[in-house]
Amino acid sequence: MAFERSGYEDESYNETKDDDLSPILQKDTIEVEPPDRFSFIYIIFVIQGIGMLLPWNFFITATEYFNYKFDDNDSIKRNFEKAFALGSMLPSLISLTFNIFLTRRLSRTCRISSCLSVMFSMFLITTILVKINTTKWTESFFAVTIICVVVMNLAAGIYQGTLFGLAGLTGFKYTQAIMTGQGVAGIFAATTDLVFKLANPNPVDKTSSALGYFVTASVVILITAVTYSVLFKLPKMKFHLSCSNLRVKNEIASEYSINGTSHGINEIPYWIIFKQILPLAISVSVVFCVTLSLFPAVVSRIVSVDKSKTSRFTNDLFSTFVCFFIFNCGDLAGRIAAGSYQIVAERGPWLPILCFSRILFIPLFLMCHFENGSPLTYIFKNDYWPIIINSLFALSNGYLGSLCMMFGPKLVSAEYSETAGTMMSFFLTAGLTAGACLSFAYNV
Repeated sequence: MAFERSGYEDESYNETKDDDLSPILQKDTIEVEPPDRFSFIYIIFVIQGIGMLLPWNFFITATEYFNYKFDDNDSIKRNFEKAFALGSMLPSLISLTFNIFLTRRLSRTCRISSCLSVMFSMFLITTILVKINTTKWTESFFAVTIICVVVMNLAAGIYQGTLFGLAGLTGFKYTQAIMTGQGVAGIFAATTDLVFKLANPNPVDKTSSALGYFVTASVVILITAVTYSVLFKLPKMKFHLSCSNLRVKNEIASEYSINGTSHGINEIPYWIIFKQILPLAISVSVVFCVTLSLFPAVVSRIVSVDKSKTSRFTNDLFSTFVCFFIFNCGDLAGRIAAGSYQIVAERGPWLPILCFSRILFIPLFLMCHFENGSPLTYIFKNDYWPIIINSLFALSNGYLGSLCMMFGPKLVSAEYSETAGTMMSFFLTAGLTAGACLSFAYNV
């Protein structure tokens, strides 16, 4: 999977020589910012957002397929969703940690192309395993699947951090585009799963629908790679990367003119950036911690009160629709709304307060109908209750999470917005990892 190297990459400042510094100081203005014609850059960032969460969404949405594959091992069948969540988020957190310090050490093109190649390879392995009979080696199949999930999300973490950093220096509108793409990824996964299930003439055989499902995921990764290669050829993108390079060069020149040396100028003030974004970083962690502690491990276990009836909706389609489709639609709506309507400002207590208030969703979901009984008092005794609760849960996740990610890079000076965006992505994934661990505490 090859990518054309852009002449506007961020590593170019490393090649600046001392005798070039004086002319740079003279250049304090550059050309007028070009428009985003036909919203191409916005659309590409949306597509990148889709690719960013595709591994996670496709694995957690294929619950029926993995229930079928793990049917001979009750322990794995009961806990594989939680294992997938932890196997996704912990590697992403680790890779995001490294990515923060790769911002000016390894080119974006190198990071992105490598990550997409790895993700495509893991989806290919998963697709090949669909039609292989794994009945006699269920534990080994589970181990191979977990390895694929871990490796895929190590790559996805670097990919995510790089893209959020790039969007951070381009403008908060494009951070919102990535968040929207992530929401679309969820809907795309749920819709694809639903379509292949309905198209399958034999609902008992889960592998036929799963094959088309994972092939579709592989194709989308290829589309993501192609659109990324186009991104750096667009005038507006070239403009922003030139601005970023110019700011760094002027910073080097300023340091040189004061101290007679550019030593140490490549050092990024991580601690200062961290302190400036801390309230929103903690807030976005809380938002996604609550979300992943409940979705999908708890929400997917909610069953219809009419499950005993013969309707497919109240049986094998109930979780796909009520858990995944409803959540992803609400999540996408929230992410889109955040781009147009900001009911709170980036500074002040209200955004953190709203983020922490989502903890109330934990008891609400635990009062719904579960096959083995509700962990708390069983109050919501109709199928419309989990739909209402999940809709509000999803809407608040998309809206508040997007506001935090959009506002974070705005709290620091422009030259550090890319690093701030990458740090915010780290805290988002830290929240997801904590939520994945917390999901093991619920006995549903």
